[in-house]
Amino acid sequence: MASTLNQIIDDRTRARRLRDFLHDCAGSAPGEEAQRVREAVLELGGSGVETKGPLDVAAVHAMLESGAVTCAVLELMGPGACFMLSRGPQGACLASVVQENGAEEAIAEASSLGLALLGAHVAAVLARIEKAPFETDALPAPVSMRVH
Repeated sequence: MASTLNQIIDDRTRARRLRDFLHDCAGSAPGEEAQRVREAVLELGGSGVETKGPLDVAAVHAMLESGAVTCAVLELMGPGACFMLSRGPQGACLASVVQENGAEEAIAEASSLGLALLGAHVAAVLARIEKAPFETDALPAPVSMRVH
């Protein structure tokens, strides 16, 4: 039980950090997008919504150095990512990412296409983390509650 409880606490801490990061993405200027992707590489640590896939960090940094921010985000998202990008007439950018099972969609708005796509990906990862405790068995009741 301790490991399950520790995992839940770790997931809550990670979810809080990802929520903060998501707000940072939404409030960032286009000139800050490469820095946000660098932070995402550190925060997520892998590719795909599960963030467990292999990630070529050197390739991501090379893309960022050459100004290919959206390509770097796509590398972070993994090869099987399903997404849609849109830019409105006022310059607002919108991205949606559909999770691998197709059951849920995450949407984000930002000042650039790269930031919007990164935000939508982080929102999808966050949704998976927050949904995970509901898919597992409930924690057993403490002994004091089972005595009755």
